[in-house]
Amino acid sequence: MRLHTWLTLGRASNLPSVWSNVFAAALIAQASLSHEEWIAGSVSLQIILWAGCLVSLSLMYLAGMFLNDAFDANWDRHNNNARPITQGKVSAAAVWLNGLGMLVLGMGLAGSLYQRAVPEQAIYGWVAVGLLATLILLYNRVHKQFRHSAVLMGGCRLGVYLVAALMLAEITPELFLAALALCLYISGITYVAREEHTNKVSQLWSVGLLFLPVILVSFLGYPFPFFWLYACSLSLYLLYSMQRCLFTPHKNVRGFIGGLLAAVPLLDGLMLASMNLILPSLLCVAVFFIMPGLQKWIQAT
Repeated sequence: MRLHTWLTLGRASNLPSVWSNVFAAALIAQASLSHEEWIAGSVSLQIILWAGCLVSLSLMYLAGMFLNDAFDANWDRHNNNARPITQGKVSAAAVWLNGLGMLVLGMGLAGSLYQRAVPEQAIYGWVAVGLLATLILLYNRVHKQFRHSAVLMGGCRLGVYLVAALMLAEITPELFLAALALCLYISGITYVAREEHTNKVSQLWSVGLLFLPVILVSFLGYPFPFFWLYACSLSLYLLYSMQRCLFTPHKNVRGFIGGLLAAVPLLDGLMLASMNLILPSLLCVAVFFIMPGLQKWIQAT
């Protein structure tokens, strides 16, 4: 399997959004705790946990994308969807093997690291990782048959937030609210993506899910002027993307989805802004600016 084919199967251009998810989840959870509550073990252990969390969740994301192609191979052939399996660039068996291998490896790494960091609560880490893997498999298995499977995809990103918080701090009410906001946004993207092959959006109500996170996290960020500046900027970006891609004679649903996926780090920044973490939120904006370039190289959908 060539490198570009492997990266295309994994939709690797979206990986920075997984990293920004981990970054935001950890900082939001830690901001809700006292310093003594979240600092555990040595600095070297913290570095290992951060690196392990990024690697394990990246593997699980890539696994989910590989398995999406594996489950959809017949559908892609019947609908002339130009994906690596249908183009003959790789066999379905190889995609299955890579996908399941990365999923097991990601689960094992995340669970083992959590067990090392918090041995007395190891069961919670294994359960969280197992539930995330189950959501990944369930979404890929039913998403072509089940109309509201988009919620399962949203649940996968919610799971990324929860696993990252569990490994690097702990799950707090603020973190859970931010994770729910991300779930709504990803669900909105996935509803739109269901009709990508027809280049239309018949369920315009699903686009409204993209704006709900701003309302939801405003319960945390309302005292902070920076949050409102950030929230208005994000909302204007979403409206601009809709106008440019949907409300035009030459509709471009694939381009709209790509823009929404590129904006996932912006959403992470919104969550951080709701905690008045200004510099980290600006770092998420910087990640957003590199996403379109990556999408030109590796197809995002």
